[in-house]
Amino acid sequence: MKKHPDLEITSGLVEIPIKRLNIRYIPVVTPIEMWNYDMSLKNSPHVELLETIKRYKFDWDILKETRYWKERKHRYDIGFKDWDKRKIKNHIKRRWAIYNSLRISGFRPKLRGEKPIVVLKEPFWKTRFGVDNEWLKGFEIHDGGGACMAAKFLGWSTIPGYYAKDKCPGSKKKGVFEHKLRFVEDRWKEIF
Repeated sequence: MKKHPDLEITSGLVEIPIKRLNIRYIPVVTPIEMWNYDMSLKNSPHVELLETIKRYKFDWDILKETRYWKERKHRYDIGFKDWDKRKIKNHIKRRWAIYNSLRISGFRPKLRGEKPIVVLKEPFWKTRFGVDNEWLKGFEIHDGGGACMAAKFLGWSTIPGYYAKDKCPGSKKKGVFEHKLRFVEDRWKEIF
């Protein structure tokens, strides 16, 4: 399993209840109003995306109107220039491929290899930086969002994964986000 510089894995491989899962919130990057102040997997643009593809296939004119597309375009607009239209389309195609793989073959932990599903019982931005919004909830997916969204769409009740916790709670150490948020102008000023 890949080492997480900011996280400590706290369990073995366990069945994680899908209905409790939330997508990871990242200040500045996540347009929370677009999420209707609800980071739960069930109400996410992620599951909505799969519903839209199932209904309309890869009709890009329709897919460009989804919250998922708009959320990825928001990344481009705030400075992540690698999130251009081509990358968004490829990313969406990969999400659909993950869904089809799980639909046809079920979940195969060996395929996840170095990137298993990792879930934080307390949100990273809450434990590390003290961000405490009522819509920011635990059982936050740190790794494996694509598999979790597919599992939710398939109606599964659980998915195999690992629980983790923040290695440095309250420290305000930027960790991997120093690099991940390098393109966002004034990224830390908005957080604090």
